[in-house]
Amino acid sequence: MSRASEDLLAQLHGMVGRELLEQLNAEDPRERLAAVDRAMKFLKDNSITSTVDASVPLRDIQASMPTAEELERLMTMTPD
Repeated sequence: MSRASEDLLAQLHGMVGRELLEQLNAEDPRERLAAVDRAMKFLKDNSITSTVDASVPLRDIQASMPTAEELERLMTMTPD
């Protein structure tokens, strides 16, 4: 049995990605939730990463997070 060509593998990769995208946009929230797990595995298995500098959504998440100093202050606070 011969190995799959790079073109065939690229097509398969694209099809899986498109199918996951459709599932992530499904109306049923349970289907979307399950698709998130599959999409995360797909990205991890394919070594897909992003940097904060290259991603507006990641920058938005980073901006909403407390700074190290704020976390330190919260961790050392005692209840009244």
